[in-house]
Amino acid sequence: MAEAVVTVMLENLNSLIQKKFGLICGVNKEMEKLSSILSTICAVLGDAEERQLRDRAIKIWLQKLKDVADELNDILDECSMEASLLEYKRQSSRSTQKVSASFFSCFNPKNTLFRFRIAKRMEDVSDRLDAVANERMKFHLREVVQGRHLQVIDKRQTGSVVDEKHVYGREEDKDKIVEFLVDNSRSSKDLSVYPIVAMGGMGKTTLAQLVYNDERVRRHFEIKIWVCVSEDFDVKRLIKAMIESASGNACDALDMDPLQKRLQKMLERKKFLIVLDDVWNEDQEQWEGLRNVVACGLNGSSIVVTTRLKKVALIMGTIPMHQLSVLSEDDCWSLFNQRAFGNESEERPNLVKIGKEIVKKCKGNPLAAKTLGSLMRFKSEENEWLFVMESELWNLPQEETFILPALRLSYFHLPTELRRCFAYCAIFPKDFEIEKENLIHLWMANDLIAVKGNMEVEEVGNEICKELYWRSFFEGVQSKNDGFDNIYGFKMHDLVHDLAQCIMEDEARVVEIDCPVNLSRARHVTFNYSNQSFDMLFAFQKIETLRTLMLTRHCPFSIEARKFPSHLYFPSLRAFDAKDSLLTSISFLTNTSKHIRYLNLSGTYIRILPESICFLQNLQTLDVSFCRHLQKLPKHMCRLRSLRHLHILGFSSLRHMPPNFGKLTCLRTLSIFIVGRRRGCDVDELGSLNLHGDLRIKNLEEVKSPMEAKKANLAGKMNLKRLELSWDRNEKSQVIIEQVLESLEPPPSIKSLDISNFGGRHFPRWFKNSAMYENLVSICFAGCKNCMELPTGLGKLPSLTYLYLYGMDLVQYVDSESYGGELEGGFLHLQSLFITDLPNLERLSKEERRMDFSCLSYLHIEKCPKLTLHCLRSIKELIIRGCSEALLKTVSNLHTLTSLEVCDNDNLASFPDGILQNLTTLQSLKIKRFSKLQLLQSDMLIGLSSMEGLSITSCHMLECFPVEIFRGSYSLKRIYIEDCIKFKSLSASFGDLTALVSLQLIGCPELEAFPNDLNNLSCLESLMLSGYTYQGDGSQNLSTPHPKLTTLPEALQHLPSLQYMVIRGFPNLELLPDWLGNLTSLRFFNISKCPKLEYLPTTIQDLTNLQTLEIDSCPKLAERCGKEIGEDWHKIAHIPRVFVWDRSHQQPIQGETVNCCFELRLNHRRSIEKRDGPSHHS
Repeated sequence: MAEAVVTVMLENLNSLIQKKFGLICGVNKEMEKLSSILSTICAVLGDAEERQLRDRAIKIWLQKLKDVADELNDILDECSMEASLLEYKRQSSRSTQKVSASFFSCFNPKNTLFRFRIAKRMEDVSDRLDAVANERMKFHLREVVQGRHLQVIDKRQTGSVVDEKHVYGREEDKDKIVEFLVDNSRSSKDLSVYPIVAMGGMGKTTLAQLVYNDERVRRHFEIKIWVCVSEDFDVKRLIKAMIESASGNACDALDMDPLQKRLQKMLERKKFLIVLDDVWNEDQEQWEGLRNVVACGLNGSSIVVTTRLKKVALIMGTIPMHQLSVLSEDDCWSLFNQRAFGNESEERPNLVKIGKEIVKKCKGNPLAAKTLGSLMRFKSEENEWLFVMESELWNLPQEETFILPALRLSYFHLPTELRRCFAYCAIFPKDFEIEKENLIHLWMANDLIAVKGNMEVEEVGNEICKELYWRSFFEGVQSKNDGFDNIYGFKMHDLVHDLAQCIMEDEARVVEIDCPVNLSRARHVTFNYSNQSFDMLFAFQKIETLRTLMLTRHCPFSIEARKFPSHLYFPSLRAFDAKDSLLTSISFLTNTSKHIRYLNLSGTYIRILPESICFLQNLQTLDVSFCRHLQKLPKHMCRLRSLRHLHILGFSSLRHMPPNFGKLTCLRTLSIFIVGRRRGCDVDELGSLNLHGDLRIKNLEEVKSPMEAKKANLAGKMNLKRLELSWDRNEKSQVIIEQVLESLEPPPSIKSLDISNFGGRHFPRWFKNSAMYENLVSICFAGCKNCMELPTGLGKLPSLTYLYLYGMDLVQYVDSESYGGELEGGFLHLQSLFITDLPNLERLSKEERRMDFSCLSYLHIEKCPKLTLHCLRSIKELIIRGCSEALLKTVSNLHTLTSLEVCDNDNLASFPDGILQNLTTLQSLKIKRFSKLQLLQSDMLIGLSSMEGLSITSCHMLECFPVEIFRGSYSLKRIYIEDCIKFKSLSASFGDLTALVSLQLIGCPELEAFPNDLNNLSCLESLMLSGYTYQGDGSQNLSTPHPKLTTLPEALQHLPSLQYMVIRGFPNLELLPDWLGNLTSLRFFNISKCPKLEYLPTTIQDLTNLQTLEIDSCPKLAERCGKEIGEDWHKIAHIPRVFVWDRSHQQPIQGETVNCCFELRLNHRRSIEKRDGPSHHS
């Protein structure tokens, strides 16, 4: 990491020298000396970074270097700020024609004092750095490191032999690859290349060995070749290795041409398999040079490649990469168990219990399981095992565990810039979801990204994220579609996080609640705080080297907002992230942290941003989104000349913008701009800004003229992706309003466009240019009440996928165009359509054509009383709210429907005949809030052979199902009935539901009996009976009458497969029947809110499969089930997990978990206390 820090600092220093800052401020000599020293040190840092792993003296030397480098970095940052201030004054003097200001500015007394102070500090740092540089001589560090990975390579030499008996969890992967090689590859005329990709230690080589030695593969291929490629992708070496593997004999050292011909002679007219193991090469030309030599076999010849790098898989692979998943916990345990115990595990149950907790650290990584198992093989004492269980992997002895050294190989393959960015990620807690944009901004704040050519620094950061993702350091999350550009954020595998932590050591720490650590060397700290541990923040007051401070709130209940201690002093802080914390003031930052560049206050309780924030010259990112208590933005924000990202979404009290936003020429993100009447708040302030991402412009009624709107230059902002245009009121004439919108033409780059409360009658003409808006995916029109039809050309937009229409009173058709009589209509690529509150909408298309809406799969309709539907050929999901009888009658036209939800009707007592006729693909039916619905037709479900789910909610007049309604419903798996207060009984045909898996009956107080033939429900696994309905916060819905049920229906005893049962909210239930013991498959049983229930039946002891029992708000029963002292305790003592809850205290009054290692740690502590005396720790 020192190499990365010093490299960045040298770049910054040389940049200042080039700008002649040293000459202006009289420190040029010191700067050039520092540059020379740093250049000398940089030349040997690569060697030092690797040797520090084995030489503690070098490690200490690197720490000294980083300490000096950090101090120098602060000095250079102050120089950069001063240079920026001088440039700003020079430009200001030009505009005001005060020439003397620029000439004499550097002789200002304040500037003279600054020059003197900086010169003195540079001299001191120069002396210290000189001493560190001289100290390097005794380590004999090499400037050019040859074969820097040879030591690791020697350990990574692989062959094709494998011990299949000790491989676990890869059978499915092996079969998939073998099936492709033996069957699917035959159809390919070209050489097939099958890439296997995963992070280090996941078992890629082992899987390739299993495939290579499979009997089906042996019979299918005439020649098999295994080559360990590793880092040296030398084509000549690889050809020689292939010849040796195929022939079994050593190959003479020949020139390239005879080697190529010899290999081709061996492979020609043969079906062969080549395994290229552990490939790192990203040079496509080198790969093509090798591929051209071996592409000479018969059809079906294949190459299997194993690599850690997704980029390698993309370069070499001819089919999608096979990404190796983690092992299951059971498979990991088998691997660990075999290494740690051999055949002795049954004799050491105490260590087995701890071992299973150790295995959880592996997170499915086979190398970790094997290595830790081998580590524990000769450790027989329980305290030795507990030490490993409670340690982080990066703290374990590296000479005994090969996990991190194996992963470190990937790290050393990274370019320097990627190394420093990856290592920084140690600041995030394990399993943390890292937002890509925030990560890039944090890297920027800490000077970890260097600008490249004309690329924006954020673009460089995005490329770094992409590289780390392709190299398996990051796992993508929140990706709606394949491809990196759709990835919203990342996670790191725990072992990869351990690698980052191992690199950063004490420089990056995550401080957990009640686990204080030594932070004296910390540069980057994440603090998980709660109400109880908030005062631990005082520990930070002495860490003047802190660069990053992040707060992640970890508190189960709401607590009073707290202020930071006001005297905290962070002179070197670059990034502060208090997202969703209870922060109310940042005065401690704005007064002392002049270097700060990243400030995330989103979701905090802050009320005022002090004007002093406008003096933070380096501030790049300010996030106050969803600060609902914040009153306004500071008046002089235009002084933040370095500001690039301002996030103010969800800032509900914001009514106007500070003036002169146009001066923030570095601004790239501005989530909202509110047009105002005051000077400097016009929409043309946006004209000079190169904005990226999302932009929402509000209060467009304040735009004075179309010319002013034109000056906003939206059409020229080629990096905008989402644009929202909204009016608050419409006081101007419709003509002016239409001209303003015409002048706010979006750029071709736009992907999403929202227009709200537009008061004109006609949409702008630029919609007709469908070729220009080929990227437009989503459009929303809301509250455009004067528009009689949608824009001309809308249906021809080639990428339009989502369309939202709200509150358009006059629109009669979604598509009102004629298309010149063409067979194909419009909206050919539309997939989702949302229509709400269109009172005059009659049909989707004015002229029905065969191919209208040909890709529409999701349709949401609400409050459209005149609408009817014609045949939609691709519709899958339909939701109708506020539905009319006429609309319901047309549902049967939708033959491809798989999901139907109908809601909110106060008129119908029954559904129209044949509503579900012809819907043979329907899988899910939901009926909600039909207040007068009394009956369902007995033939309603006939012919629905694909139906799997039926849900009925809040149909207060429905009393029962018809007798024959479930006849032939052999596919129905789920039934959900809630808040049907008159519902009394299930159908006599209920026993026909032989595929039923889940039944939930909630808030049906009249229900007392079940049909007698429930023994036919052989698949029923889950049953929930709840007397009341409950709101989202868990409180009871008081409108539900008291349930009548006093005992569980006898019919329930005949459910042989029942595994999950919940009985809740029956105030008159007094006892549980003895037949409860017949439910021998039961694994989970919850009883709650049954206050009269006193005891459990003795037969509960027969439930030997029961793993979890939960008793909640049953005070009498809770008393009898008290651990070891309750009268019913002996009945439930065999159940592994018993939880008894008292909701008045909001916590369990007892809890048992046999697999928890808490008691192991407790027993270990007790044994220490017996030996060494009582512990003083709580």
